[in-house]
Amino acid sequence: MKTKSVLIIMAVAVLIIMTACSGVPKEKKLTVSNVNVIGDAKDLIKVADGTYTLQNANNELSLTINLQLLQNRDLEMEGLKLGQWTLNLLDKDGNSIPGAMLQFKPESGAELQIIEFLKNGMIDDTLSVTFSQMVTSQDELKKIMKQTTSFELTTVIESIMPGPLAEVTPEETKPTKPSTTQPAQKPQAGQTTPTSSPTATPVQPSEDWDKELDAYSAAIDLYISMKKSIKPNDPNSIRRLNEQKVRVDEMTKRFQTASGMTAAQSTRFKQLKAKFDNAG
Repeated sequence: MKTKSVLIIMAVAVLIIMTACSGVPKEKKLTVSNVNVIGDAKDLIKVADGTYTLQNANNELSLTINLQLLQNRDLEMEGLKLGQWTLNLLDKDGNSIPGAMLQFKPESGAELQIIEFLKNGMIDDTLSVTFSQMVTSQDELKKIMKQTTSFELTTVIESIMPGPLAEVTPEETKPTKPSTTQPAQKPQAGQTTPTSSPTATPVQPSEDWDKELDAYSAAIDLYISMKKSIKPNDPNSIRRLNEQKVRVDEMTKRFQTASGMTAAQSTRFKQLKAKFDNAG
């Protein structure tokens, strides 16, 4: 009788363990269409309609999607690179699920593949890209796997250097007629010589600032999205948020010293900066 009781207890224990292990699904099918693409690449690519599989293996969430080419663009020739691309998992109401922000790994080669795809791909061709994220909490994993029904893609394209004109090349010396102007006089006591600000951003065409403002807007949207879904106990999530804040701060400084923006562009910058400031 005692042996039988022990066996029953062991069987119940095994059942409990198996139930606990099976509490977090290993995969989930997501059938999507017209996936929202946010940011700089929204006119270049879309997510192909279809059914994708959200996978959970060893606390790592991964989702492979197909990017479909809408328009070619040579980023390298323009001095541009990919910034942070993020898959935000959404629930049935279209809300972001806290802590569910998948990214492609730098070592995966996805960045180079996308750059080449944008440059040389045929329109309507597709490229498979895998996004992933580590989630240590089993409860968090279970919630994400249960609630996720779709996703949206946030894209950032940024300058390789800090700005579109990272360095000002010296002006070429051209021969000129002998000047009849008197040599410059040294300023007398009490006089000051006007100087240009060393931190001023070089003047550039207004259409370039439109592109910069689009990138600035996308970077702010990504920061706000990341902040809404941040997990206070996840150091990697906090680090990524801080890195994004630094990126936005650097862009803000460039606009604050900008030359050549139109009144409408200056107004748009102020509105975007206010949006970022209000996000904290």
